[in-house]
Amino acid sequence: MEIKIDKRILAVSLIFVIIFAGVLSYYSYMIYNQNSKIAQLDAQEKNLEGQLTNLTAAYLVTSLQENEIITSDYAATKSIPYNNFYVSGTVTNTEGGKAFNAGLHVAAYSASGTLEINMTFPLSGGRFGTDSAIDAYVASSQGGGVSSLQLGNLAGGEPVAVNIQIFHEGVVSN
Repeated sequence: MEIKIDKRILAVSLIFVIIFAGVLSYYSYMIYNQNSKIAQLDAQEKNLEGQLTNLTAAYLVTSLQENEIITSDYAATKSIPYNNFYVSGTVTNTEGGKAFNAGLHVAAYSASGTLEINMTFPLSGGRFGTDSAIDAYVASSQGGGVSSLQLGNLAGGEPVAVNIQIFHEGVVSN
């Protein structure tokens, strides 16, 4: 007894199986791709939640003193031809979260109300000029050059000693 298979039915069946396998492979790939995207979004969400916690959990407390050093008679003293606003003290992060890009913003005015200094300085301290010409002078004459304005991070509970020298023109008033 011999079984006869119609070649047309066999061809149609084979085409159906190939199409079914292709569709199955395509949708398996699409599901895998979507699962990968979901995993990436979950990781991003966790990262952003951590950043949000850190942003809301940092609280900086300052204990600072300032002093304006006036170098009004450069010809007589041969010191620095720019006045020096000096800020010292401590800054402490009293909360548990990390303070990112922590810095000290200094806005200092003259007695007449003119804004003399308006800059943000890193808590690590250093020597700074209020413009590029003063920076160049400080770098060449003060030894050690001008410090970087790169802000840093401050961990929870961590205090940092602040010693900032700001060379500027004009006179800052207390």
